[in-house]
Amino acid sequence: MISRSRKPEIYFLVFLVALQSVAALYGGLSMITDPSGSSLQLEIRLLQGSMFNSYIIPGLVLFLLLGLLPFVLIYPLLFKPKWALMNIFNIYSGYYWAWTYTLYTAIMLIVWVNIQFLIIGSVSKAQSYAGLFGVLILIVTLMPRVRRYYKVQRHSRNHTITQK
Repeated sequence: MISRSRKPEIYFLVFLVALQSVAALYGGLSMITDPSGSSLQLEIRLLQGSMFNSYIIPGLVLFLLLGLLPFVLIYPLLFKPKWALMNIFNIYSGYYWAWTYTLYTAIMLIVWVNIQFLIIGSVSKAQSYAGLFGVLILIVTLMPRVRRYYKVQRHSRNHTITQK
């Protein structure tokens, strides 16, 4: 059942974030457990010219930043708990922290694909899809109704923060 206060765009955003999380957790874990990359049909020669001699470090980055972070965002994007500590890296204080971190996730995914392109020198279909997926998350995150939903209202009288 769709909540009256949550718009379909919110559910779509959460779906995209969850899908990103699952894909990156799988890919990252595969790279960590098999640093040769063979389980993902990645050739070790793709790392030539980079600072990596195995897929373990890229796997850790993928697992933590593009897998675990989006996974942690699913609950807050739906229920907006007041976890004040999470505002520590929120550069958009007028917006709920999970919205900002979703924006970060989209940007990191786009940057991740661009770094791969710079290291490898070519782009596979999977990388192209990942880059487009990052752009899609970015677009949905920046949609006006999504932004309004995560906008934080400040009350100057008692300095409390409430969320719509």
